[in-house]
Amino acid sequence: MAISLAASKRPFVTLPFLLPSLTDTLALGACRHQSSYRRTKQRLRVKPDVSFGPSQQSRDHIIRNPPSSAPSVYHTPNKFLPSTDARKSVRPDPFAAATATANVNELPNVCKPKNEGKYHLTPSDVEEIRQLRLSDPMAWSRLKLAKKFDCSPLFIAIVCEASPNKKAIQKQVLEAMQSRWGPKRRMAREDRQLRREAWGRDA
Repeated sequence: MAISLAASKRPFVTLPFLLPSLTDTLALGACRHQSSYRRTKQRLRVKPDVSFGPSQQSRDHIIRNPPSSAPSVYHTPNKFLPSTDARKSVRPDPFAAATATANVNELPNVCKPKNEGKYHLTPSDVEEIRQLRLSDPMAWSRLKLAKKFDCSPLFIAIVCEASPNKKAIQKQVLEAMQSRWGPKRRMAREDRQLRREAWGRDA
């Protein structure tokens, strides 16, 4: 059921119920909050403790104001204890013990030591690696050959390559993975390939 509303031809000034009252306007203008700058500053103006201020009396000792916590004998450093205090004999100075036992030769190295290369493989070992890699590339992977001959997988990759059979299997596995990619991942991989080609051109 449609209801038609006709706009009134009278001006809005002659309709006082549509305009805010004068008391509401004054109340909004004169509204003050508790969190004003003056009141906040007045509440934060707290006088510090007497021991923190300058003293008129001549003193021959140091005033230490530790943070508020449970009292403990370990909170007072040895520097602030008198020479006749029994806590000095019970608890030695940790800084003195650290400096006495410190040795420059025992400190850890700043830089990581460089690993020295191993040159223990002979030409016969290299030939054996190639034969094992070509005979059964699925069983003798780079990691297994590296563990057997005590070398790095990078050296195995430099010495010998996988057989054409293994390369074809790896290509099929990669194509099966790429078939499950969505449009976003496919576009990201294509962009990565284009960036690599641009790197080669810039070099």
